[in-house]
Amino acid sequence: MKRFCVSLAILAAMCSVAYSAEITARLRGHALKPGDCIGILAPSGWLESGDVDGAIELLRSQGYRVKLAPSVSAVYGYFAGTDRKRAEDINSFFRDKTVKAILCARGGYGSARVLDKLDYKMIARNPKPLIGYSDITALHIALGEKAGISTIHGPMAATFSGGKPDSDYTRRQLLDGLTRDIPIGNLPMPEGRKLETVIIGKAEGVIMGGNLSVMASLVGTPWELDGTGALLLIEEVGEKPYRIDRMMNQLYQSGLLGRVNGILLGDFVDCESDEPSGPGNFSLDDVLLHYAELSRKPVIRGVPSGHGGYNAFLPMGVRARMKANADDTATLVIDGPALLGD
Repeated sequence: MKRFCVSLAILAAMCSVAYSAEITARLRGHALKPGDCIGILAPSGWLESGDVDGAIELLRSQGYRVKLAPSVSAVYGYFAGTDRKRAEDINSFFRDKTVKAILCARGGYGSARVLDKLDYKMIARNPKPLIGYSDITALHIALGEKAGISTIHGPMAATFSGGKPDSDYTRRQLLDGLTRDIPIGNLPMPEGRKLETVIIGKAEGVIMGGNLSVMASLVGTPWELDGTGALLLIEEVGEKPYRIDRMMNQLYQSGLLGRVNGILLGDFVDCESDEPSGPGNFSLDDVLLHYAELSRKPVIRGVPSGHGGYNAFLPMGVRARMKANADDTATLVIDGPALLGD
């Protein structure tokens, strides 16, 4: 992708950002130790045979026990079981004291259909890391807004099976993240990749967000993301620029882009137009820059997160600082630990 070109007027406007909105760090689970149990469930689409085998092998190789929810082997239309059954799996794993972390099997579609069936009060009493991306964004948002817990935007079980986006970086991030109870600090980046400036400035806040389609679909529902004072993560797959435009406009018109302190752009995979940019068409960069400028907030791109080959272990609801410099370099520092010590 070509780099964004930012006007001097926008650069000047973005050099100073107010940090008035404070968000209390969310409830977190504890770092794992060998012998601990990790639960795998499927809150969205059904799975092909073998989709979680790679994850099971990886986790067991690190000394973890693995527990599979009934949803992993269930099929109901295009879901991994009925809405009620998938919700029961989520509630059950949060209630189960032996399950120390929850790894979502895959995305697809369906998490939003279980949000009204979750026991948020019980979940708030039993915080633990729920890990995933894509459609799991609905759970990241709802569990943060309604239960006040921190979840993890990261890989899913299917990531580690053949034919799925996988990398040593993603594996290291997951395995290190599960055991780490100290502040993450500067976000580790894959070799050869760096964060880049879209709109200059600096901001701080807790990380929130995820998949653009899912965030847009929750606008106007009881589960929509408030996002006040947050650093908003956005990623997407398979949506052409005019559809990205429509969804970004929904976030802008709803006020979300105005409430956040800054924006973190992850991977946008297969989101370029089939037609050349120019008169009569916009590129993906054109669309993203338009809303970056409208937001009047600092914006960085290149966060290794989403449907590409890299997925960082990003704690949702944990305070972080971003800085987008005029020389096109950028940083993201996560000030707190994703998980707590004993």
